Amino acid sequence: MDDRARQSLVALRRIMRATDLNARNLARDTGLTLAQLLVLQALADAGSLAVKDISIRLGVSQATMTSVIDRMVTKG
Repeated sequence: MDDRARQSLVALRRIMRATDLNARNLARDTGLTLAQLLVLQALADAGSLAVKDISIRLGVSQATMTSVIDRMVTKG
């Protein structure tokens, strides 16, 4: 593997680690996952949205979004 590829992989790993740490801190501070916070942000931005529309905005499948929202409803 050449040096540029190695540097790119190290940089990508650092980004992934920082993202993971940030998500953990958010979950600890709010009691919500990053996905749940993004759902709330989408609703705050647009008002009432169908699950399909939220999933499109967040770039995930409708089934995944349904699961996230179901967990939010269960938590109250």
